Amino acid sequence: MKKKSENPVLKETIEALKKVAEGRNEAFWSSVLEKLSSPRSRMSVVNVGKISRLTKENDLVLVPGKLLGGGLIDHPVKVGALSASRSAVEKITAAGGSVMSLTDLAKQNPRGSGIIVMGG
Repeated sequence: MKKKSENPVLKETIEALKKVAEGRNEAFWSSVLEKLSSPRSRMSVVNVGKISRLTKENDLVLVPGKLLGGGLIDHPVKVGALSASRSAVEKITAAGGSVMSLTDLAKQNPRGSGIIVMGG
């Protein structure tokens, strides 16, 4: 029997993404929801340095897990993550980018077009 998460932030995020996904790019959001529903031990962890290496200026990035501050970034990106460390937020904002919740990213881009999914 699969144990349900007791993390209230994760539960709220999953419910909000389900609502955003209705009638839109359901295949994209379904894959994101599947990653968020995976066991905590398999939750994605992505460092700022990886985002820097794999993106270009003003890309949209989705991290279905935790964003960490390892590495450096020198260009602005918008990142939606389930959670983020303080150092990751500081590095991305210092480079001119922004970090937001997955729910906010989904509301800004409900079709999921142009979003790069990292981790998982």
